[in-house]
Amino acid sequence: MKQSRVTVEDLTPVRKRLQIEVPADAVQAELDQAFQTVGQRARLRGFRPGKAPRPVLERVFGAEVRREVLGRLVEQSFHAAVEQHRLAVVGTPDIDAEGITPGEALRYSATVEIRPAIALGDLSGLGATRPSAAVTDDDVDQALGALRESVAQLRPVEDRTVVEAGDVVTVDLTTRLEGAEPVHRDGVLLEAGAGAFPLALERQLVGQHRGGRLTARVPYPPDYPNAGLAGKTAEFEVEVKELRAKELPPLDDDFARDHGRCESLAELRARVRADLEREAQGRADDAVRDAILEELIARHPFDVPSTLVERRTEALLASLDVRLPAEADREAALARVREQLRPRAEKQIRAELLLDALAERDRLEVSAEEIEAEIEAIAARERQVPERVRALYERPEMRAALRAKLVRDRALAGLLAAARVMPPSAAESVAHEK
Repeated sequence: MKQSRVTVEDLTPVRKRLQIEVPADAVQAELDQAFQTVGQRARLRGFRPGKAPRPVLERVFGAEVRREVLGRLVEQSFHAAVEQHRLAVVGTPDIDAEGITPGEALRYSATVEIRPAIALGDLSGLGATRPSAAVTDDDVDQALGALRESVAQLRPVEDRTVVEAGDVVTVDLTTRLEGAEPVHRDGVLLEAGAGAFPLALERQLVGQHRGGRLTARVPYPPDYPNAGLAGKTAEFEVEVKELRAKELPPLDDDFARDHGRCESLAELRARVRADLEREAQGRADDAVRDAILEELIARHPFDVPSTLVERRTEALLASLDVRLPAEADREAALARVREQLRPRAEKQIRAELLLDALAERDRLEVSAEEIEAEIEAIAARERQVPERVRALYERPEMRAALRAKLVRDRALAGLLAAARVMPPSAAESVAHEK
């Protein structure tokens, strides 16, 4: 196809409008070829195969042929224009094209977003303070307490009828939210006195009687984890059915053997401490990494393609276990969650684009052997059959994404190695130990 005329208009640093003109002779040649192909295949009454005249073909198949030719010409000329101007397009172009007319040029516009051109500045002096990763005896006690709670037995309460803090209460529950149908559930288990805020339903159960009914209004805080309830006031109709008390097993050597896969309580405490220390070290590593990336981002302001941010927002949303209300409020709840996730998504995209620029500047690469080793590591971490994981990463897009991640990891490792990472202050360590 004869080369199209292309002009590029800068709308923003990451948004371009391409004005593309496909020459009239190229349009006509494509139409002629299309009608020739249709004519060879068409079976029309009164005409032998391949012998129907062009006017008949245009009358019967014209609209369909012109539509197909338009799509083909736009696709071919758009990709040629992108290659000609070396545009790193992200997302789907917004095409504004009218129909084609025989003997006339095809003119249309394509609005696209592109990856930003990032000029890396001074990277010296990046630094962070490493948080304390100390684990105290209280931390170990809390972890052991949580383990005891996880294996607690529930004993029916027979000697009283009033709910006390710590009781596990069985209730029949009707929930009402504005704009949604009431939801009724039987046999819901709630721990009386629990709840992360003063008017939580669990706290309002303390002092109620078995067999009693109450109506509770609960104003949920804006940052409540359940997006369907965050910032709303719910009304609950509650009937208290049963009371049970939690019985925690003694924290001794038998507990260690039965529930901790250890021969003694001392061994269990040591293992729990080691697990907590490993987790704390991981959190400290993450905090240092995040601080370095924050400083890197702060030094390099640039426009981010909204397409990448929206795509990452949807990926974050899909990765979360978001509990949503009834259909009447579902879209509004999803919109609120997206707004909460969008800043995190944009920060992730900024960091990745900067690391890509750093990797390109330093010509960082990963070998095929390193990719294969990472695939094996993924299979081991996720306890999957290596062949199944390997088959997944045979897909070109998955392998390219893995390669990009490993290159970014290498770029980040270089940044961290050159950064000034300060240990936690003595005062911080002392305060943590108290």
